[in-house]
Amino acid sequence: MFRRTHYLLGSCALVSLLVFVPPSPALAQFAGSRGGLEEQQQIQSSFAPLTREMAESFIAITGKAEVRVKPTELRIVLAVTAEGETALDCQKTVDATLAKLKAAWTKLKIPPEAIVVDFIAVLPRYEWKMEKRGEENVGVEKKSGYRMQTNVHLAVAGDKEALPALGAAFEQGVTDIIAFDYWSKELDAVKEQTREQALSAARGKADMMLKVLFTEQPPVINVQEQTTVHYPDSLYHSFTNTVDEDVIPAHWRGQTIIRAQRPKNTYYRGFYSGGDIQPRDLPMKSEISVVSTVRLYFESPAAPKRVKKELKE
Repeated sequence: MFRRTHYLLGSCALVSLLVFVPPSPALAQFAGSRGGLEEQQQIQSSFAPLTREMAESFIAITGKAEVRVKPTELRIVLAVTAEGETALDCQKTVDATLAKLKAAWTKLKIPPEAIVVDFIAVLPRYEWKMEKRGEENVGVEKKSGYRMQTNVHLAVAGDKEALPALGAAFEQGVTDIIAFDYWSKELDAVKEQTREQALSAARGKADMMLKVLFTEQPPVINVQEQTTVHYPDSLYHSFTNTVDEDVIPAHWRGQTIIRAQRPKNTYYRGFYSGGDIQPRDLPMKSEISVVSTVRLYFESPAAPKRVKKELKE
């Protein structure tokens, strides 16, 4: 009787849990929205097997650090182009456009020293014309005029100042944007800071592992260092979010088929170093990433003892 009562009580408790526990909503996982767009390589270990000679010669410990730098300047490069029957006609048109563009930027309180004009080229233009050559009509290219291009470099403090400057350029018909280049006057100081962090990371790992594994910490016999700078223009990622059909209906054979344009999606992905020391915040804004790697080489206890040669007097 006792066993049966205990079973019934347990069943009631189980039912009450199932009834009164509130349902938990299933949260969406957004990473899959782009997960199948590109073929991803399988993650493999970066540790390659060492030969016995290499394993007994030295111990290598690497420290890696990444620091993001907020840009202090932004350069916009615009192309001013003109076409005409002569090169002089092109030059007059370009000069007139540049004058209007500079006047519009002056109203935005952009100083003249922030504007640099860079002449690129003046090239002949050609067009096809049908001519009678003997008994046949042939297409012949003939010069129809010239085309001139002059680039304008504009330096502004940042994205906030760049938007009205671009708007003024668009009003003057200058819409060919060639480049956005970010720069920081603090770059050299940040390089040194990043290098120090990478060295600190390497020394920290060495102290943690070598002191535990060996009675005496091996001496340092060499060091390598590399510092690289990754600018925002190289940190954008483009992809085409579409699946194209490869099968064409049979009744379309022999017909010219023009596919619809599929524009690429582009976004600022940022830099992911995977280092020992890296920024804690998401890469939401265009920033410069400075990455430093320091590799320390320690003498292996298994290495043959070096015999110091005494200098003869």
